[in-house]
Amino acid sequence: MSNKFNIPIVAIVIVLIIAGAYSILRPPASKPMPDVPMPVPAPSPMIPETPAPNEVQPIPGLSTLDVNKYKSEPTISVWMADKGYVESMPLEKYLEGVVAREMEPGWPIEALAAQAIASRTITINAIEAGTIKKLHHADVSTAKEELQAYAPKLVNENVREAVRRTRGQVLLYAGGLVNAIYSSCNGQISATKDEAFPKEITIQTPYFQPVTDNCFEYAPVKVQSWTAKIPASEVAAAVGYTGNPADITILEKGPSGRILYIGNGNKKIYGADFRKAVGYDRLKSTLISEMNYDGQNFVFKGMGWGNGVGLCQWGAYTFAQKGLKAEEIVKSYYIGVEIKKLWD
Repeated sequence: MSNKFNIPIVAIVIVLIIAGAYSILRPPASKPMPDVPMPVPAPSPMIPETPAPNEVQPIPGLSTLDVNKYKSEPTISVWMADKGYVESMPLEKYLEGVVAREMEPGWPIEALAAQAIASRTITINAIEAGTIKKLHHADVSTAKEELQAYAPKLVNENVREAVRRTRGQVLLYAGGLVNAIYSSCNGQISATKDEAFPKEITIQTPYFQPVTDNCFEYAPVKVQSWTAKIPASEVAAAVGYTGNPADITILEKGPSGRILYIGNGNKKIYGADFRKAVGYDRLKSTLISEMNYDGQNFVFKGMGWGNGVGLCQWGAYTFAQKGLKAEEIVKSYYIGVEIKKLWD
């Protein structure tokens, strides 16, 4: 064979050898870091994925918890709302009655344990803030509208084990107590602070993000989706609008798709205030998919039940059924938090 053919062939061989060596020696492509474990069926395309935790930064206005105050389990004063007097008991004993009422005692232990962590955090929050002290000269109250529900008669071994397993554990964000609010069913996507508590919570809550779950897998049909018919006069009164009710619309929705503002023009109110005005049991949430006016009534079609913030109880149930532990469950709903054990 002629040398004029050999030269190109040799050149090609050299190039191939160099390329092969490079492919062996170069570092492998980096893999994306996984998000918070979510071993549930993929959400509907209209629902965004769970956001990745942001870098934790101190929250302006949030005090760092003095953990030295809670080196041992405190004995707390409990306002027994149904009896009208104050009773003292160990905090963990009180917590058993809360978990038994706020969730079904027969639910999976990991779901109950997640509830225990959230409820214990709220309890310490109330003690630190002194909110119930101002009302009843007690640390906590058994009135649901004032703090958390309480039913010691419902406590069973499941509940006791869930509380024991998480003994002393609370949620902190940048060293401060998390406002560990929770709800029954978030409609498969959590609410942000501005969608649920725009005026009540005055500091930033970066741990409340539009987290998705698959709570509809086990939640009752009545909380998955619902329809509410509300007279136009009541809707107008709630908004404070005196013009034609047909002009009232959802003006803006928040990151999770909930009503942020409803009204007409400059005459508007927060969706959370609107729900309170027309009744929590009528407008089960502000996650509204349709709002139509038929000439006399407004017909709302929505999803979920409750404020939608933080831990979703039916979502926790689903996660527990999928095998997640309590710690994984709470960290899925309160983004960027740490679990701190205050006492043994």
